[in-house]
Amino acid sequence: MTAGLIQRVAVLGILAHGAGASGLSATRALLEENSFKKIKVFERNAKAGGVWNYTNCIDPNVTVPSTDPSVSMEPLVDATSKVNVWAGAAYDNLVTNVPSPIMLFESPDYDKEFTYFSHRSAIADFLQHYAKEFKDLISYNSNVLDVGKEDGEWIVTYQPGELGSSPRKESFDAVVVATGYFNVPYVPDVKGIAEYLEKYPGSIIHSKIFRTPEPYKNKTILVVGNAASGIDISNQLALATGKKVYKSLRSETIAPGKPNPAIEEVTEIDYFDPEDKSIHLKDGKILDNIDVVIYATGYLRSLPFLSQINEGSHPLITDGTYVRDLYLHFVYCEDPTLAVLGTPRFVLPFRVSQAQACYIARVWSGRLKLPPKAIMDHFIWKRYQEVTDSRSFHDLKYPEDADFCEYILALCKLIPGDHGVFPRKWTKLERSLRKDIGNLKVAFAQYLEDTGRYATSREELVEAGLLGPLEIDDSEANFSIFGQVLNGDQYTEEDILEATRDMLEGAEIKN
Repeated sequence: MTAGLIQRVAVLGILAHGAGASGLSATRALLEENSFKKIKVFERNAKAGGVWNYTNCIDPNVTVPSTDPSVSMEPLVDATSKVNVWAGAAYDNLVTNVPSPIMLFESPDYDKEFTYFSHRSAIADFLQHYAKEFKDLISYNSNVLDVGKEDGEWIVTYQPGELGSSPRKESFDAVVVATGYFNVPYVPDVKGIAEYLEKYPGSIIHSKIFRTPEPYKNKTILVVGNAASGIDISNQLALATGKKVYKSLRSETIAPGKPNPAIEEVTEIDYFDPEDKSIHLKDGKILDNIDVVIYATGYLRSLPFLSQINEGSHPLITDGTYVRDLYLHFVYCEDPTLAVLGTPRFVLPFRVSQAQACYIARVWSGRLKLPPKAIMDHFIWKRYQEVTDSRSFHDLKYPEDADFCEYILALCKLIPGDHGVFPRKWTKLERSLRKDIGNLKVAFAQYLEDTGRYATSREELVEAGLLGPLEIDDSEANFSIFGQVLNGDQYTEEDILEATRDMLEGAEIKN
């Protein structure tokens, strides 16, 4: 990839469906390179904020079961503004899972105070403020319909905001996809589920439909899923319904904190019996008193506008469990002028997407070289050997997420000077807080229950007797899982590639 060839960059879906951090990070990093003649951001919503924006409307596209990642989600029409409205995934009382001091990227002119774990509205406000700097680059109410390659150029086909307007096309040299993955819900095709729902309409939903617990008062609920949303929604329902909440999970809860006596954990669902409205579990237990089943089972990876790639020989999306052919989880190996940001799970998304943006901006400006394709391919092959199933391919649980950011920072420092945006460095204090997030969130929730207030600092939780002294994590960053080895800033880019060659046993290296 030769410097100067990339002059026009499209950023798709900035702030859309959970990719707020990704789109904004990409825009700033590209601008700071001072190398691109055109940067245009396509945003299908009317304002910034992404997944943190709350919408009262319910997504009419959610089906049960839902296993097809190629589905295109259709908007609603706002009766007042006459523009498209896209139903979001946020529920009313959504609070971050990450302490604010280590979650956000820097914005020196933002002077509002955050609580220790912030409400969705505070994060949306922060992102909307951050986006003001790029207002001349963002095309709001612009829904991208298709992205494909023609004669060496990326052609972006999009629908402008005006209802009834004809689709338009623009050409670019490179494309950042920052649409996130909180779009197409995943609901497994369990035996009997479709027949059960047909006989009892409204009895099975996905958590994307959930907004507040009040409609479920005096109802018996079964929540399926034990990740963040499943735990959070179960706790909200337990407080609001006045009845026992069942939570179906594949493995025992290992989250810190005392169990909620109003929540009974049960095994996986084996099948639904529509004849007597019963739900049979895999351990033989039968639930015959459930009013509503809420699937908090996450989302499918979905990039329907990349149909040319997905129907080709090297698709990014097949079954929706992960995004294929991505070096370092974001650079498309078959054509590195395409980057898909925000794919990793169980990470600090703002920090990781910022690191990804810093890397790809330097590559596209010609200041940083990608390794040979054989090395990029081998990274993907090696990663696939390490994971237990394809759904966990992009999982970067601590310390992998922190190590990833430090790795990208080290690569960026190989370039002389201080030009461009650098990933925020992880301090030992931040690593320690990241490692202790589970205990912090439990203490925060207990403080809220005891006082009715959101704590604004860890010290406040310590003073309340809910936390002890923080144990400092002195571990060093480990870069080996990313396929290359660094050992200090004195290493050159050639040194990194040589170390990579030595490490990747059996990889056929071709420059």
